[in-house]
Amino acid sequence: MKTKACTAILALFLISMATPWSMKARVAGPTALGTYRFELGDGYTKQVDFEARSSEEGAAIGQMTFKDPAGATDQDPDEPSDRSEENPSEFHITADLNTLTIEKNRALMAGIVRESSLKSYVGKWVQLVVEDNGALGDEPDRLTWRLCQPESGGWTPVDAEDPKDEGASMKWWATDAELTDDRGVPSANINPGNSRGCPTFSLSTYRFPNVKGEGQIQILP
Repeated sequence: MKTKACTAILALFLISMATPWSMKARVAGPTALGTYRFELGDGYTKQVDFEARSSEEGAAIGQMTFKDPAGATDQDPDEPSDRSEENPSEFHITADLNTLTIEKNRALMAGIVRESSLKSYVGKWVQLVVEDNGALGDEPDRLTWRLCQPESGGWTPVDAEDPKDEGASMKWWATDAELTDDRGVPSANINPGNSRGCPTFSLSTYRFPNVKGEGQIQILP
C-alpha cells in the first residue's frame, strides 16, 4: 500500500505557527483567514494560507494553499525514495473551500483539492480546523487538518430476511442529557458514496498538538 506523502506533509496541519498575512478588512459574513510558516527540523520553511467566508445564501467560498520546499513523493515504503534531498521540487496543493462553521474562537473549513504538484492529491477532501487566540493572548493560535479520500459508490446494507429493512437509512442525534447546551453529534451515514467530505465533529472536541510556530489566525463571526 502506497503512502501518499512524506512525514512532513502529513504533519503539516497539526501545527501551530504564524507570520502575519495581509489581513484584510472585515467583510460581510463570518470569515476565517490566516497564514502560517513553520519548520519540521528539515531546514525548509513550509507555509499555509487560507481564507473562507460565508455568503449571504449561507454557503461558503474560499481557498487554502500549502507549499513545502522540501518536496514530497507518492512513495512506496518498500521502494527507494525518488525524492532528491539536494534539489527537491516544491510540493504544493490548492484547495477550494466550500463550507465554514464558526463556534466562539474556532472555525472549521472544508473543501476539495483542485490543484497539486502531485496529481494523486487532486480531488481529495481537505478539512481545516483553526483556533484564534488573539494577537495579545497567552496562548498561540492553533491549527489542525486532515485529507480524506472520496468514497466510491456501493451497495446499501440491508437485512436479507427483511425486504423492508431501513436500518441503514435511519438517523439520530446523540446528546448529553445532563448538558442542556450540548449541540450533540449526528449519526454516521453508512451508505457508501453519500459522504461529501471528511467526517466532522463538534468544534469543541478537536485537539491541537503542542507545537510552536509563528503566524496569526483571524476569525470574524
